[in-house]
Amino acid sequence: MRGRGVVLAAVVIAALTTSPAALTGLAQAQGDQKPQVVSALGKKFFAKADADGAIAKADAALAADPNNLDLLIAAARAHDVALQFDASIPLYTKAVGMSPNDVRAYRFRGHRYISTRKFDLAIKDLERALELAPSSFDVVYHLGLAYFLTARFPDAAKTYRACLDRKTPGPPLPAGWRDCAGLSTGAPPDRGVAGTAAAAPAAPDIESTIGITDWLYRSLRRAGRAEEAKALLAGVPEGLAVKENLAYYEALRFYKGARTEAQVLPDEAFNENTGVTVGYGLANFYLAEGQTAKGCALMRRLVKDEAHWNAFGYIGAEADLTRKSGPCAAAAK
Repeated sequence: MRGRGVVLAAVVIAALTTSPAALTGLAQAQGDQKPQVVSALGKKFFAKADADGAIAKADAALAADPNNLDLLIAAARAHDVALQFDASIPLYTKAVGMSPNDVRAYRFRGHRYISTRKFDLAIKDLERALELAPSSFDVVYHLGLAYFLTARFPDAAKTYRACLDRKTPGPPLPAGWRDCAGLSTGAPPDRGVAGTAAAAPAAPDIESTIGITDWLYRSLRRAGRAEEAKALLAGVPEGLAVKENLAYYEALRFYKGARTEAQVLPDEAFNENTGVTVGYGLANFYLAEGQTAKGCALMRRLVKDEAHWNAFGYIGAEADLTRKSGPCAAAAK
């Protein structure tokens, strides 16, 4: 990235990672607007207003330089913050047309196809992204999720395992993107197109390792591979200083028997995005343990609070509750 494209993109990324409203979907500006999603449960989900003017700023910058790929992607991501996917997805599509071998638009559009419940399109985009960036943690994370949401549990497990086991970095990634090799080896995370390799490896990326380990565990259990899942848990130690992915760590500790449901999922957790994350992990555990009624009941509770409609746990619970051949098929009726 260069010039103002870099600056604007940095602002957008900061908003994506720090804005509570972006995480919860609160303060949706419905009015007469068309819903972003009409879910399989018949619920309508709406975008939010451009409350802080970030979208207007990004759109104005793009209008002044419409062929700037960095500004195009930054504008799309600004719309993502407000859950305005009907605006961001066409921008990513334009970016794909402008630069069909740039991994960024495929990765981001694939994510937003997950948000809008278009899982087959998400898989198509993210598989293409994996071809372009085979060692990208972020591509793998979302592709595995798309497989999981379509009940392709063995494919999800294979995808997550390949990332978790990777020891050497792949081809250069966009600046700031995480390489799967950094999960275990601390390979330099910023060896990308606009950056330079670090002089020495960084510390292993524990946060990302925990996140992908939890999804691998869920995938293995839903694929009926309980022994592999058990072996995976044996490598999850107690006492890790996890912050960003604490919800995943708490879920893993629950699977191990080190924490109770009451400890990791108290009633107040259902009001938070992290509660949906933990809750969906526990629901998957119950399904895998043969406690179908308990798992499906927990999923029904997770989708009651529509403020979290863009959370992966919410989307997962919704998918399980409405999958005709799934264990919770009757629960959607």
